[in-house]
Amino acid sequence: MPSVLTTASVLQCIHGGQLTVPSNDTALTVDGQPVLLQSDLATATVVGCANTNAAAGQTPCLMVTAVLAGLSTKLTVRGQPVLLETAQGLTNGTPPAPVMWQVASAGQTKLTAQ
Repeated sequence: MPSVLTTASVLQCIHGGQLTVPSNDTALTVDGQPVLLQSDLATATVVGCANTNAAAGQTPCLMVTAVLAGLSTKLTVRGQPVLLETAQGLTNGTPPAPVMWQVASAGQTKLTAQ
């Protein structure tokens, strides 16, 4: 089973930018770090995206626009599915399309879910 993501997890756009995913819900924590929920991605930001060649029509990834995979079907917090290390989705960056984000490291191995 995949590990559950927390605020200690490392998420990146495909250009190496780091996603910052804040979580204010401390109903479930692992090693003192709040578990990330689907709703937390609505306020996620991306910093350091290297997709910046304006001459080629590129714009950097700045925020998450969609979650395509990696939501738990069994574990929820306050009705929201937790994110798993299989999570991936789209950002608002432009070409090449689709512009994806993914998990580089779950940051913990104590809690897993389906």
